[in-house]
Amino acid sequence: MRSALQFIIFIAAFLCLLEPAYGQQTDLNYFIDHALKNDPGIKQNVNQQQFYGLQSQLINAQNRKPQVNFTSDYLFVPYFGSYGHFISITPNPSADAFGYDAALTNGGLYATQLNVALPLFNKKIVNSLQAQNSAQAEINSTVKAQLEHDLRKAVTDQYIQVYQFQQQEEYLSQIVDEVKERKITVEALVKRGLLQQSDYLLLEIEQNGHENDLAQAHIAEVNAYMTLKNLAIVTDTGLAKLQEPNLEIQTAPKSYYFREKYRLDSLSLIAQQNVFNTKYKPQLSLAANGGMLASDFTNIPHNVGFQAGLHLNIPIYDGKQRQINDNQVKVSQQNLVYARDNFTTQQKNYLQSLKRQMDMFNQSIGLIKQLTDKQELLIKLDRQKLQGGQLSILEYVKSIQDYAAARQSLTVAKIQLLLLTNQYNYYNW
Repeated sequence: MRSALQFIIFIAAFLCLLEPAYGQQTDLNYFIDHALKNDPGIKQNVNQQQFYGLQSQLINAQNRKPQVNFTSDYLFVPYFGSYGHFISITPNPSADAFGYDAALTNGGLYATQLNVALPLFNKKIVNSLQAQNSAQAEINSTVKAQLEHDLRKAVTDQYIQVYQFQQQEEYLSQIVDEVKERKITVEALVKRGLLQQSDYLLLEIEQNGHENDLAQAHIAEVNAYMTLKNLAIVTDTGLAKLQEPNLEIQTAPKSYYFREKYRLDSLSLIAQQNVFNTKYKPQLSLAANGGMLASDFTNIPHNVGFQAGLHLNIPIYDGKQRQINDNQVKVSQQNLVYARDNFTTQQKNYLQSLKRQMDMFNQSIGLIKQLTDKQELLIKLDRQKLQGGQLSILEYVKSIQDYAAARQSLTVAKIQLLLLTNQYNYYNW
């Protein structure tokens, strides 16, 4: 008896320490909005989108704007033993001098020039590069949509878990309060000799069991709540009473996301192919420079001028690389078609399976509700009989246990229906 009393005191103290200080109710959108606003992956994706905008500017700068640079060169070519000199720098050394061939080196090089290069008639090349960059930017946008969609599902699943534990705490608290109230009645009946002390102890043990279940549910709620806050990147540390998530089956979209994803992947392959094929187009570029270019130091003032020219490049043969690349693209395109068709079948089957499961859980919830309503009525009648000493404690405890099991089944069924609905909406997108 003493150990049972100590256990009661321990459980009561533990429940007091874990008693949640619920503030105002918080709904699902609160956590989803926080997650979408603060998720680092989404922020990185937004920055990556800016990268593609800058890449578009870079393509234009590299291919449509003149490239201007300044160069300066000095080439030292000495000759030994030229006209009796030990060492000399001259464009006209004696025939018996030692050094590089003057016809090749001109005795040295002195150059200071401003150079300009500009590709001409390369509109198709630029358009191909811009199309590839646009395809990558569009794919990045769909990645952002996928990140947001995945985050919504993850937050919703975790929210449902927290809501489940809070629902368990709610009905377990009701059962504990019910047993506590009946203990007062049983204690009075024991004093009157209508019930035995063991009946009171049996009711006390039943209370302890439900209090322990309540404590475990609260521990699970706290852990799940912290996971939810970390997932949504919420900084406050309080516990809030969660509103029931309002989840409904979404209607099928006109175009599923995964089809758009495969379409963009296909366009990206085509864009890459077009960029690869630009090297087979004739390329014409203009180059010009002006400044000083001399081989004789003494004649530098007269070697100031400029030059301009055109460079034409026409590819002729490279080992059939273009054909090989085209075949590679065709293989990749076919793989995309296989993946798309396979996912189409899987998605259809999965959605049908989820819908059947949701229908079964809806039926189950209706049956369990009928059961709990009858059990609540039975407990009400048993309460009246217990007050008159017309019901055994074992029968009353059995009614409480059956009601607790039914409420647990009802909570689990509702939670499973919410999770299935969230899963259905995730794939029906």
